[in-house]
Amino acid sequence: MVFEWGRKGNYSYACARVKAKKSLLLTKDNYPKLMMMDLNEIGRFIGETQYQNEMTELASRYSGVNLIELGTSRNLARTNSSVLGFCTGELKEMIEAYLTRWDFWNIKTVLRGKFYEATTEEIQEDLVPAGALTEEYLNSLIAMESNVELLEAVRRKEGLCIPDEVMAAFEESETLQPIEDFLDKVYYTRLLERIRPTAKPKKLFLHFIKREIDVVNLRTLLKLKRAEISPDRMCSFFIDGGEELSLHELTRLAGMETFEQMLDEFNKYSFFENISEGLEEAKDGTSLTTIMRELQRHLIRQSERFSHVYPLSVLPVLDYLIRKKIEVDNIRIIARGKESEMDPEVIKSLLVV
Repeated sequence: MVFEWGRKGNYSYACARVKAKKSLLLTKDNYPKLMMMDLNEIGRFIGETQYQNEMTELASRYSGVNLIELGTSRNLARTNSSVLGFCTGELKEMIEAYLTRWDFWNIKTVLRGKFYEATTEEIQEDLVPAGALTEEYLNSLIAMESNVELLEAVRRKEGLCIPDEVMAAFEESETLQPIEDFLDKVYYTRLLERIRPTAKPKKLFLHFIKREIDVVNLRTLLKLKRAEISPDRMCSFFIDGGEELSLHELTRLAGMETFEQMLDEFNKYSFFENISEGLEEAKDGTSLTTIMRELQRHLIRQSERFSHVYPLSVLPVLDYLIRKKIEVDNIRIIARGKESEMDPEVIKSLLVV
């Protein structure tokens, strides 16, 4: 279904609002301070920031890492809903389309939780009901007996049917990654179908989404190539519509003889300089963690650059939503790392700042 775009939208007002919200985000200097705190101190610290309402509401029932995770998740959902609430016209429609990603995020969260036999409370802590799926509906998915039943319920509601080849990859790998990658593909495919780039605001929106698709495809390519999945099977997970990486180019990269040869091809692309450190680690066989983090940073740089070039457009709003999500991720990474007594350098390596 294609959007019937309405009136232009309140770009000046919305961009001013997100600029004010952006000023409340944690600075880079805050993260080293959080790294030196224990869980109770982290909770008190963020309880004095924009997370105050959620932390206060939950403090009587939760503590430690549970309080931090649930408080930040609820704040993220409310923030996204707030941003959508003060946008109007075509701007609102673009943000609404973008935020449907949380429906797919939440489906993946429930699948993952049930797959690893997490408790209901543990799954609920990671939900961000900022899309069209309500918290009540998501709780009904959590209550289901199996992921098969869950996927059938989602198919009935969302028209989402997992193809046989995806289920085969899931069974072969014994991980949810093939299903999660498929859900990402469905989200972006549907999003592209809903955008008619007939005017500059929508063209900017489409341009940004295409760059984001490149990053998603790169992450999928890296994971599947490292896992030695066959090129034919890999290609079924790629999302059509990227800015720089067409399906033809992704297929060519997937067909490279070795993982290292594929990585050598990356120097041809605009994102190469932003992921050079991670490429070296990946070539050494150390880890994909750094390159995955650098790809996320690359996307942040893109959103920031375009938001400066087009200050009265959808892009500053998207830039804020991305940064808010990353801030919540960083806080949760630190909290989980502290609870697990993880080495501080390992925690630091996982942050996107």
